[in-house]
Order: sequence, then structure tokens, then C-alpha cells
Amino acid sequence: MMKKTMLSLVAALAFLMISGCSTPVYENRFAWNEGWRVGKVTKVIPADEFLKMGGSRCRQMDLGPTDQVAVIRWRQVTRTRGHFAKVDPGSGMSVGDEVYFNAWDCEQPKMVRKIPHEPQTERTP
Repeated sequence: MMKKTMLSLVAALAFLMISGCSTPVYENRFAWNEGWRVGKVTKVIPADEFLKMGGSRCRQMDLGPTDQVAVIRWRQVTRTRGHFAKVDPGSGMSVGDEVYFNAWDCEQPKMVRKIPHEPQTERTP
């Protein structure tokens, strides 16, 4: 009995150690521990309007006069945070889109539209 309890305890601790050291990887390529997060585009503004805004976050983006910038909102534990990303022309990115973005990197564009997962249905032969 003692041996079985000890074995269960060791297995549980091993599982906790393995799962505790891992972080999410979105779409099998955007690792959380490399700065990737999930957010929602709340505004798409012209580059000149972005440059007029106060603040210094991501000011090193190379922006041209016809470029667009997405304002992204995301949750970090209990806080709502903001980020900016240059929108690729022709991407079709718009307000309300869920995106993956790199919160640590302002060398844009580093924003990818989130692919919605369709619910799996049971197939019949």
C-alpha cells in the first residue's frame, strides 16, 4: 500500500514539473515564451495619426505616409494592455479581428490573423 502511494506521488510530481515548465505555443509556431500573445484589433489608424499620439512605445517602426497601424488590446493576468503593429497592405486586417502578435518586438509587421478553429464533428462512414 505504501509503495503504491509513493509511486502515485512521484508520478504526480513528475507531471507537475513537466507541465509547469511548458508555455503555450499558438498554431504550433508562435511561442508564448518568445513574446507571442493573442489580442484583438480595436482600431486601424493611418500612420500619421499614430505618430501624432503621445507615448513612446514602438516608435521605431518604419512607417510610410500610406501605412496603417493596428491598435491591439490584450489581457495580461488582470490588466488590459495595448500594442501597435503595422498592417500589411492587402492583408484584409480589420477592427474586431483576433490576432497573434509579438508583444516584445516593435520591428513590425509581427501580427498574424488568428485562425478560428472549427468544432470537430463526428464522421459517419
